[in-house]
Amino acid sequence: MLMCLGQFPFTTDTLTFNEIQRQRSWQYADNVVAKGRKKRQFIGSGDDIITLPGLIYQEHGFGNRFALDDLAQMADTGQGFVLVDGSGYLYGVYTIDNIDETKQVLFFNGVPRKIDFTIKLTRIDDDRIEQQTEAES
Repeated sequence: MLMCLGQFPFTTDTLTFNEIQRQRSWQYADNVVAKGRKKRQFIGSGDDIITLPGLIYQEHGFGNRFALDDLAQMADTGQGFVLVDGSGYLYGVYTIDNIDETKQVLFFNGVPRKIDFTIKLTRIDDDRIEQQTEAES
């Protein structure tokens, strides 16, 4: 298993991704100072976004084209799901924001032989989940 989002496992039978792109940000408030540079005050964590690009070649045993529909059904609930990788690293709780797919090399009946996909996840919890994990170690 590469990763698990809630009860959805990312495996060669379901979906495999090429890489994990993670973008984290932090927020600051700017305070203007007369005749000087503005001062910055840290106000907390910003967005934590994970992007998972991948390929489905179902006829060669890589992925299942219906797995994207399973993820879309999860996204329709509006819930957050725990994201953990195969080594046990806990990323946090994420919502599914986008699923982009491009179907290529179609059979005569419209079934694609190749599907490129990108899944975008945004973290919705705070640092409490990481603090709980560290306390248990």
